[in-house]
Amino acid sequence: MARRFPVLRTRRLVLREVTATDAPWYFRHFNIWEIADGQEHPGPKDIKAARQELKLYFTDNFRNDTGIRWGITLKGSDELIGSAGLYKWTKRTFQVETGYDLDPKYWGQGIMTEAMTAIIRYGFEVMKVNRIEALVSPRNRGSQGLVRRLGFRKEGTLREHDFYGGKFTDDLLFSLLKRDWRQRHR
Repeated sequence: MARRFPVLRTRRLVLREVTATDAPWYFRHFNIWEIADGQEHPGPKDIKAARQELKLYFTDNFRNDTGIRWGITLKGSDELIGSAGLYKWTKRTFQVETGYDLDPKYWGQGIMTEAMTAIIRYGFEVMKVNRIEALVSPRNRGSQGLVRRLGFRKEGTLREHDFYGGKFTDDLLFSLLKRDWRQRHR
């Protein structure tokens, strides 16, 4: 029996499944300079590459039960404005990583905080994880602020952990434990 993709609803948002028909959005969205630079990952070079990445990062994660990534829409609209999710799910150790992106015209409105709150709750309550990790570029101040607002703690710097723009780059490691989340949301 196939699992049904879980749709999450918040006060302003619907977090829905991203499908192959969303490949044109994926291509446009991940080629927005601020998104590619903030994630330190170049966008897909063409629509074929966008389809392959969408399959890898969205549909395969859910199909293979290794994570889940939602498309973010405003209530009343099916237009995607970003995505967020949990991936690299290590069931044996109850851990998962998180990642997110949002069209810059929606920055500063609390949208990602709202979406991530629902996703974190899903991770702890439904996926039964104990630890959620976030890797953030030291240059990405907005993302650092988001994870801190959500209760993540900085654990350290992963030196030359990535390669972007022709050079090795560091990542900051943040984590959120289930007990810390529960304490914040009592």
